Amino acid sequence: MTSRAANEAARNNITFETDFGPERTNYWHGVDVTLTGRLRQGLTFSAGTSTGRSVQDNCATTVLIDSPDPRNCRDVDPFQTTLRGLASYTIPRIDVLVSATLRSQPEVPRTAGWPIPNTCTPEPSCLSVRSLLGRLPVGSNAGGNTTIQLIDNDHRLFSAERRTQIDMRFAKILRFGATRTDIGVDVGNLLNTNYATGWESTYQYSVGNTAQGGTWNDPTAIYTPRFVRLNLTVNF
Repeated sequence: MTSRAANEAARNNITFETDFGPERTNYWHGVDVTLTGRLRQGLTFSAGTSTGRSVQDNCATTVLIDSPDPRNCRDVDPFQTTLRGLASYTIPRIDVLVSATLRSQPEVPRTAGWPIPNTCTPEPSCLSVRSLLGRLPVGSNAGGNTTIQLIDNDHRLFSAERRTQIDMRFAKILRFGATRTDIGVDVGNLLNTNYATGWESTYQYSVGNTAQGGTWNDPTAIYTPRFVRLNLTVNF
């Protein structure tokens, strides 16, 4: 009989997920529409929309492989719509280019994670992952934390507002033989929208939830404010 040394590296066994159950479901269904046109008067435009949702389901194997928590093993997103468009027009005689782009994106899902210490003192009276599971999570260490997701796929939280941004360009066109030069001004975020693009995701525990999660859900990033940029483009 041989024994393995205490410091010997683990031997990973890589196999197929289907060895533990049916294969997972993963698909997207929806509609994409794009319309593009160019008119003789110098107007060019493009507009489109994308509406759809994704569906993922690995409930047959998730508790056997990935996690003892089966809450998020099925993810059926709500149908969401994205709008996009652009237009460009050159004003005759004065050769001034006016163009604009539009983006309208759906609400953003929020997350909430509660970091629980893997161990604590004294156990089992204090709250820790080991006191709850009776063991440490696979691959974790006693001094670390395990983050529990408080928002699952059946109880979603969204930002409750669409994100719409318009950018524009105004440029004077100068022609010298075969060379074209555009001297222009770009205006980014024309409407000066200030939608949040990131939020604090850590839910801070307090007795009786008196702190309401602490800084959870506070905005951490917003759209770039309105700005003006000068540009020079030479085509030859």
